[in-house]
Amino acid sequence: MKKNGISHPAWIEVDLEQFRKNLQVIRGRIGKRLLCLPLKANAYGHGLVPMALAAEEFGVDVIAVSCLKEGAELRRAGVRSPILVFGAIHEEQIGDLIEHGLEFSLSSKFKAELVAKKCREKELQCSVHLEVDTGMRRTGMRPETALTLFEELKRHECFRIRGIYSHLATADEPADPFAYRQIEAFAQLREKIGSEGLVWHLANSGGVSFYPESYFDMVRPGLLCYGLTPNGSEEGELRPLFSLKAKVSYFKVVGGGEGISYGHIYKTKEQTRVVTVPVGYGDGYSRSLSNRAKVLIRGRLFGVAGRICMDQFMVDVGKEEVYVGDEVTLIGRQGEHEISLWDIARMAETDPREILCHFNDRIPRYYVRDR
Repeated sequence: MKKNGISHPAWIEVDLEQFRKNLQVIRGRIGKRLLCLPLKANAYGHGLVPMALAAEEFGVDVIAVSCLKEGAELRRAGVRSPILVFGAIHEEQIGDLIEHGLEFSLSSKFKAELVAKKCREKELQCSVHLEVDTGMRRTGMRPETALTLFEELKRHECFRIRGIYSHLATADEPADPFAYRQIEAFAQLREKIGSEGLVWHLANSGGVSFYPESYFDMVRPGLLCYGLTPNGSEEGELRPLFSLKAKVSYFKVVGGGEGISYGHIYKTKEQTRVVTVPVGYGDGYSRSLSNRAKVLIRGRLFGVAGRICMDQFMVDVGKEEVYVGDEVTLIGRQGEHEISLWDIARMAETDPREILCHFNDRIPRYYVRDR
């Protein structure tokens, strides 16, 4: 495939039409609540700026990122939507957060005073969300101290308090008792503080999938927007956007009983045909998939043979006719078969989010609007 005048034998396809459909499905489920799209970690590997621009086009209400760097990149790219920075902020970042018009999280009086000081220096206001720890034990203040900090922030004219939020820790499966306890703790805090003029948000993808009680005023279903469920179950009209493809780069005939790739952990049983695929762990295709993953060539499934190298791996295609230049699907659909991100994640003993985040910019991304 060719991008920016440079061809590359491997590529990622992102289906923007399916992205639009996924957002519509989620909108139908959440009703009038606001929809916040997390775009952390290069939009879960889909591409930060292109996905943000598509999200704006498709009417997402709020975009969320992890850090100042991601938010500033989006502002420089012309993204005008509200952008919420989830991560804890550092003192040296406060000026840039304010100047880029980013909403950000506060969860301590100490950080609030630092922000207020910077606002006074610049004679500016800033928009903030209070983060409450209802059970994740990562960042955020405890519910019992949230009311005090809320009242403290109201005394400063520089703060526009946009919302209050927390994060579900165990919502990837339905009917989890701790998830219900978090929802109840958040609801109780909302009763104490009140909801007027504030956006209360708690639901991640697990919340949207399994806990309608967690919807409140806004939801943040990152994984679902990208067409993946938090536990690998089927989700109706939601479909993945992400496909990973390549072209066969080499072909050879290998005799029986010969080892393939580093360590010779794969040995041929008889004379066979072996092809090379120009993708490796240097691109994000995990070495843990060695001798385990399958790929699709000419609509048929074939197994990865031996250890995955930094830049390529081999596939034993037996006696089948496969040639240099044939398209290989590593993740996605080809013919009647599909290799899903959940298939890959289970083989690697991890989660699709981690798999997606591994794919770096050496593999170009192409954004497809029509199928």
